[in-house]
Amino acid sequence: MAISTTDLLQRAIAFHLRKPGAQQPAADLSGPATAGGFDYIVLRNLGGVLAVYHVMTHSRTLKRLRRWPKAVE
Repeated sequence: MAISTTDLLQRAIAFHLRKPGAQQPAADLSGPATAGGFDYIVLRNLGGVLAVYHVMTHSRTLKRLRRWPKAVE
């Protein structure tokens, strides 16, 4: 069963908000991105990029990145 990008975005927001003091991402500014053949979920608000999650190819799980490609900003 394939996971939709909407589900991945909701999961990324939920993971992000678990961190104490995390800023609220804007759902209309956040979304999927592709760079270098890899898929990402980018969380943004008016201040810029809050977090980037790499979508693992086979399992479709999310892995938060400490550093991300400039192409996804």
